[in-house]
Amino acid sequence: MISRVPGLWLSRSWTTRPRRPAEAPDAYHFADDEAFAAHDREGGFLESAQVFDHRYGTPVPDPPPGHDVLLEIDVQGAAQVLERRPDAVVVLILAPDRATQEARLRVRGESDSTVARRLSEAGREETAGRSLARHVVINDDLSQATEEVAAIVDTHRTGRDQA
Repeated sequence: MISRVPGLWLSRSWTTRPRRPAEAPDAYHFADDEAFAAHDREGGFLESAQVFDHRYGTPVPDPPPGHDVLLEIDVQGAAQVLERRPDAVVVLILAPDRATQEARLRVRGESDSTVARRLSEAGREETAGRSLARHVVINDDLSQATEEVAAIVDTHRTGRDQA
């Protein structure tokens, strides 16, 4: 996505969860509870939340000049960002169905209990996300979903969303 849209900067979230076996080392800033709490106390997060058994947070963005910020966050984080930045554009990205969502969770190495917890919350999270989002993208095909998000960014950059 980032390479597809010039001038877009991806914020790297913090988490207290351990890195998954197949996950890139730079997927998150992996921190222990103490480091996360200290960063939070210092006002270092734009948003932060407890998600199941771990904390996640988006550091206060510091993008290069002229770049728009892309955050990959859950609905709790989106609500917090909108409180601080009402002009933020929330795009809800959904799996096409729960079976696909379950399969994707399993492929990334989630335990049976985590998959069950996430699926049990999926309906509530989708409802909350739809209430916050200006746009909804169904990620049935990654290339197509990427193009849709790129078009949304372009629309908001050019002000065509105001028409």
